[in-house]
Amino acid sequence: MDILGARRSIEQKLLMQSVGLMALVAVSGTIMGIVTGSSAVLLDGVFSFVDVVIKIMMLMTAKLIARETSKRFQFGYWQFEPLVLAVEGFFILLIVIYALSSGITDLISGGRHVDFGPAIYYAIFFTVADTIYYLYVRRINKSLQSNLIKFDNVSWYVDALLEAAILISFVVAIMLEGTAYADWAAYIDPIVLIVLAVQMIPSAFRIIIPSVKQVLGWAPTSLHNEVQEIMDRFMEKYNFKDYVSSVQVYGNTRIIEIDILVRKNFPYQTIAEIDAIRNEIDQEIGGNPTEKWVTISFTGTRKWMAKDYLLEEDDDE
Repeated sequence: MDILGARRSIEQKLLMQSVGLMALVAVSGTIMGIVTGSSAVLLDGVFSFVDVVIKIMMLMTAKLIARETSKRFQFGYWQFEPLVLAVEGFFILLIVIYALSSGITDLISGGRHVDFGPAIYYAIFFTVADTIYYLYVRRINKSLQSNLIKFDNVSWYVDALLEAAILISFVVAIMLEGTAYADWAAYIDPIVLIVLAVQMIPSAFRIIIPSVKQVLGWAPTSLHNEVQEIMDRFMEKYNFKDYVSSVQVYGNTRIIEIDILVRKNFPYQTIAEIDAIRNEIDQEIGGNPTEKWVTISFTGTRKWMAKDYLLEEDDDE
């Protein structure tokens, strides 16, 4: 198995592992939320169920990307990655809005009485388990550098925060019982629900914003500037007449197209000489060859350049 195949195999195994473990969290959280009457714990269960569906979609996407191309998708399946991530981000945002409104409603109506006893053991176990798994995956992904794994692991970070906040709130509520402030214990659960919902908003937008940009075809400024700087140097080196570059990113994959306008007296005329220049530019761009799609074309007529096809002019220089 080559390096790329090994990486994709590890990626898929981690996603399958994540699906199974998150399903356990979802079932446990939902049951515990119903038994104890805690909206915060129930939120954790519902969030986890939605996340299981998203993780399955991520796993399917990872398998599609591994196929590279097909008759129907001849440029590959890269666009599915940001699409799935955008769906995840919007689902998280939807849950956040529901949790926020539910917490405010419970707070206004006099709070919610919760059986904190069994719930606290649930919170302790999953706070520790989620944190350990999050750190474990983050360590592996430092070398794997998978965009899908990176954003999938955000859900474990969010869930660990949910569990930790629930645990702290339950401890506070138990401490209030038997004191002059015992009546305040009923407000702990809705307050925690509101705090958790607000806390999840940045995580949702950290997923939504970059993935939506990729779905819309928003060219990343950093990659655009990098390609422009490289081509400016080659313009000077080979005395090209002009060039046009277009860039896009889908997950870890960089799409780069460069159209180079040459003069009719351009000294490099053979295919071998042109390919040598292509190779030189490609090496300068660098990066993992399995995670980039580079197209470099040469023309003596401006109308064949991308974005400038309407600009007819005399190219007889």
